[in-house]
Amino acid sequence: MRDIYDPPPARLTLDSQDSQPLLFSGRDLAWLGGLVVLCLLAAVWAWTVEPLLWPTVLIGGLFVSLESWFSALTFLQRHPDARNGGHWRIFLAAVAPWAVGLGLATALMIGLFAATDWVRF
Repeated sequence: MRDIYDPPPARLTLDSQDSQPLLFSGRDLAWLGGLVVLCLLAAVWAWTVEPLLWPTVLIGGLFVSLESWFSALTFLQRHPDARNGGHWRIFLAAVAPWAVGLGLATALMIGLFAATDWVRF
């Protein structure tokens, strides 16, 4: 007798599924281009504050942009009905947590640079 704590063994299929190519449109590339432009603008702004900060902002921003873009495309490929309207919400939902986290980290770094300049250790 089996119960919820002793389930029967699950059947495992050893055949690998064929991977499907990731399809993207011109709108998807426009979103990626917009994210890259925002990263470049943030890096230029960070350079005006502290010259050593721009590579960190640029590299971190590009990694975040690519990861968020691929996550949104993967979601849209698995849920084709989500492509009808609300396309921008999927991309925004993918990038928003990263943007907030990196924005706070960058603000903290700039605040620390400003504090050390003000205190003059």
